[in-house]
Amino acid sequence: MAQYQLDGKTKFVYGLGAAPFGIKENGFSYFLLIFYSQVLGLQPFLTSLALTIAIAVDAITDPLIGYWSDNLRSKWGRRHPFMYLSIIPICLSYAVMWNPPTPVLDDQMNLFFYLLACAVMIRVFLTFFEVPSTALISELTSDYDTRTELMGLRFMFGWLGGIGMAFLAYSTFLAANENGNGILQAGGYVKYGLAASALMFVGMVVSSLGTHKAIPHLHVPPEQEKVTPFVVLSEILDVFKNKNFQALFLASIFFGTASGFTASLSIYFSTFFWELKPSQLAIFTIFQAVAAVCAVPIARFLGKRFDKKRAALGSFVVMLMIGPSMWLSRLSGLLPENGSEALFPILLTHNFSQVLIIIVFYILFGSMMADVVEDSAVDTARRNEGVIFAARAFAGKMVAGMGIMLAGLVLTLINLPRNAQPSEVPEETLVDLVLYAVPIEAFFYIAAFFMMRRYRITRRQHGENVEKVSSI
Repeated sequence: MAQYQLDGKTKFVYGLGAAPFGIKENGFSYFLLIFYSQVLGLQPFLTSLALTIAIAVDAITDPLIGYWSDNLRSKWGRRHPFMYLSIIPICLSYAVMWNPPTPVLDDQMNLFFYLLACAVMIRVFLTFFEVPSTALISELTSDYDTRTELMGLRFMFGWLGGIGMAFLAYSTFLAANENGNGILQAGGYVKYGLAASALMFVGMVVSSLGTHKAIPHLHVPPEQEKVTPFVVLSEILDVFKNKNFQALFLASIFFGTASGFTASLSIYFSTFFWELKPSQLAIFTIFQAVAAVCAVPIARFLGKRFDKKRAALGSFVVMLMIGPSMWLSRLSGLLPENGSEALFPILLTHNFSQVLIIIVFYILFGSMMADVVEDSAVDTARRNEGVIFAARAFAGKMVAGMGIMLAGLVLTLINLPRNAQPSEVPEETLVDLVLYAVPIEAFFYIAAFFMMRRYRITRRQHGENVEKVSSI
């Protein structure tokens, strides 16, 4: 494969391809659970169950789509046919999910199956775009540090897409009005879904067209004489035998569970625990956008200075320490009361620091996974970018579903009242929320940390791997 000479425009549009995923992920992680459970009235456990089943279905399809895109031979290369064909189905299914028809709303099971069908369609269709799009990184460059830069741009745009959509939601679609908190009203979510779908469409089209010129320089897979289910399964399992991949795969399982759990409860903490207004949450998103931009050069610097593994583990420790600090400080009586002028700047600073370190970690972790491509190819004599990134997504999605499921279970156990205003929720209910959240989050994050320690690819080893597989 001839090494493609990356220019700034191609880097930009490659990174931009993650914005639609960020928009979807933000909606699923922060708004979907509260919309269907608190606003539409679907039981929290049924809501989380529908989302978990959808993630499980999607996770099963990930490695298959990854394998397919690794081996497709077409005039548009291995990746782009999937990217182009998925755009319209993604946008249509995402829009209708936020606008369920009236007959569906009258019955719990009808609403459950409607959410399940929409969630499955969106996730599977988005996999046809996201897995091939992400897998391009290992073909666009083999350089150790440039991969960190590309992954940084991808995570930056992914977060900016989600954060930008959250800002529009809090400041416009879900803003407080004469009827109270807009987050707890159904009307704004329809407009939110339409706007999100439109922005996703633009991001996917621009990224696909912008990277199209690289197709002649990308890897062309060898022709396969006969593909059977056994061959497919065997080649996928070959990737799983790689020790470095195993380390990151297992870390993804634990980290994804914690992330899904924390993200699903985030808006509940903001709305009920801290009693923040939508206008204040909109300010949060502005600072989160700044954090996303700042994280890219920081991650690149740390990856060069300490190697990716050491930098990722260090950022992970900081993230673990920062995460629950505000919840515990509130229970300890160390923070000002809700609504006081002093509280908001404290929470804003904490959120900015937390988001910054999370994105730095994500960038380094993703770049570490990109380096597994050559490490695996040394053993298998095949380039399996699609399978590797799909398998990582498989782990993340499966256990993010478990995290959402755990969040729904916690909400059921603490018996959070439906349609309650923040001031009406009993204090003991909010204390229980923290007492459940902190140990669950800590357990899964610590387990992820120890899994990552098993990763062994250094800058030197990566260079050796690139030389060994240069002829593949």
